[in-house]
Amino acid sequence: MSDLSETISRTWDIPLRDTVDVAVIGGGSAGIAAATAAARTGASTVLVEKYGFLGGTSTAGMVGPFMTSYTPDGKRQLVAGIFQEIIDRMVAMGGAVDPSTTEAGSEWGSFIELGHANVTPFHVESLKMAALEMVCDAGANIRFHTSFVDVVMEGERISELIFLDKGGLGFLRPKVVIDTSGDGDIAAKAGAPFEVGRREDGKMMPVTLFITIGGVDDERVIAWMREHEKLHPGERLFECIVKEARAKGEWTLDRDFLNLYREPTAGQWKVNTTRVHDVDGTNPDDLSRAEIESRRQAWDLIRFFRSHCPGLENAQLVATGSHVGVRETRHILGDYVLNGEDVLEGRQFEDGIAQCSYPIDIHDPSGPRGRLEGINADHYEIPYRCLVPRQVNNLLVAGRPISADHEGAASARVIPPCYATGEAAGTAAGLSLQQKVSPREIDVEALRTKLREQGAVI
Repeated sequence: MSDLSETISRTWDIPLRDTVDVAVIGGGSAGIAAATAAARTGASTVLVEKYGFLGGTSTAGMVGPFMTSYTPDGKRQLVAGIFQEIIDRMVAMGGAVDPSTTEAGSEWGSFIELGHANVTPFHVESLKMAALEMVCDAGANIRFHTSFVDVVMEGERISELIFLDKGGLGFLRPKVVIDTSGDGDIAAKAGAPFEVGRREDGKMMPVTLFITIGGVDDERVIAWMREHEKLHPGERLFECIVKEARAKGEWTLDRDFLNLYREPTAGQWKVNTTRVHDVDGTNPDDLSRAEIESRRQAWDLIRFFRSHCPGLENAQLVATGSHVGVRETRHILGDYVLNGEDVLEGRQFEDGIAQCSYPIDIHDPSGPRGRLEGINADHYEIPYRCLVPRQVNNLLVAGRPISADHEGAASARVIPPCYATGEAAGTAAGLSLQQKVSPREIDVEALRTKLREQGAVI
């Protein structure tokens, strides 16, 4: 057996690739918005992405639809700005359904009422192109097939970022860094404090591999669910079928129902049903196990659909995510930590930079179900302080790992808030350069004014 504590040391001459005002690390939802917003302030901006396309969880992970960007009653849009610009581009391409037209309890939201009105169904390929055009049109440079390796610190400031690409190791020299890696990788390497998972035990929500299926009889699935709702109000899609199959030993997945979301293409649905527990998304061994287990589960699902589910008898596996979907890893500790009570009570803040209404959505870290609890207000706000990590002066964090606890992050982790925090971080980075101060020291009211001018809801 090899000694896992063994290390080797090497000395490398690492060439400078670029010097920029703003480096955005991670081309997912938050990264798209951050790079676009930063470049629009006039800052020289580079967006670094490990894949050959943008979109992150939404494209590589095929996670969709975008969850609600409206108030719970659907009367007011909460996340607009760059997020709506992306939607408009996809709709113009015929690749998305505008959230203003999708109702609660519909097939677009897997027939779920709470938090599933005004969702945005979309095609992965349309998002790849819409995001690419958005970032390029703003004037940002994109470095694809480039993976983050490490930081070089000068006191509490990041002076260089080290990467690996096809040319080997290289480094960037940025003035401001925005961590949109999804896991807070840059913040962690820079020494920013963080928590992992639940505060009491560190357990994280399970991971899911999204799949897309074709060959679905759309109207038959919808008709079955409508009839089932009359007989068993509140039960989820095919829940009674799953329960009966489990009793017979014909269902082995750790889920009590199926989550299927209709896509814009007839006969095609996204499936959010695979589940793997005890996965640390920052641990490569755990991720490898999750990929193996969830891909086996995907084929188990196809067989189950064909044999048990009305309307899915001819289901075909069209695609699987390139990367398992991770709901939770690090929660970076910032100048404020958003908590579950903030979300449920709809708290507002003087430095609020985003409005959201998605419920607290916790997939049980240990069991088959979870908690979906709606907020007791029109919306809650995410304060700018949640984007500002402690102990690092030229870094902002946007997207899933913002400063929030297990419950607060369970709402703020979904895609629309990621776009909103990304847009705020990119705009703040540009303002910090204009004002010649650190991101922590910017005039937050000027940031809020700028975001409003850009179409964000503040």
